[in-house]
Amino acid sequence: MTTPHLHKLDFGPEDLPPISPLDLRKAWRAAHVAAEVGLAMEPGDVEGVTFRHRNGAETKFVFADIDAACWAAAVDRTYDLRTVTGLSLLFRLLALIALMADAQWLRPFFSLTAKDGASLDPLLLSTAASQPLSSGAGFNALSFKAAMGIGEAAKLPSPAAKPKAKSKPTPTNARSPHGSAKASRKKQTKSGTPKKGQSKSAKGKSRKTQSRKSER
Repeated sequence: MTTPHLHKLDFGPEDLPPISPLDLRKAWRAAHVAAEVGLAMEPGDVEGVTFRHRNGAETKFVFADIDAACWAAAVDRTYDLRTVTGLSLLFRLLALIALMADAQWLRPFFSLTAKDGASLDPLLLSTAASQPLSSGAGFNALSFKAAMGIGEAAKLPSPAAKPKAKSKPTPTNARSPHGSAKASRKKQTKSGTPKKGQSKSAKGKSRKTQSRKSER
């Protein structure tokens, strides 16, 4: 049994950088086409990866099964698995496939009936392209869910957000400035200026008083 050709790295999967969602989509399509044509690894291809973590421990990933080997060969032909970008693309694809298989809440965000193997929601792609991988080269389901804005974790307010000030209720018996002005005008009319009917009766009384004085 031959020893697989492993690409040795001085960092862990958690150190793989974010990538472009467009590159992730392109790698997915390349892997789908490779699966349709039965692309296989050739001698000299990268058959696995050895990650050396920050604490000195090593983790080996061997693309032993047919599907993983096919996807690795497709990404290697398109982006080169000897580059950090190619490695980040491959392991993000593998982590996304594993999460799609296990997480029921992801079902509304993809469909497996499309011509390119799957129709992936842009939000799903962008999250898979930006979320960090774990030391085991997978996605943390809770963090992934929160990043997509799903569930209780996404509803928590940010620490920087300030609560809105409550508006004070207006008293029901409060009068507007216009209403108080009208009320004061009415009072002035009653006390100072006589009404039309009152002026006529006053004139009639003065005429009667004058006629009585002349008779005397």
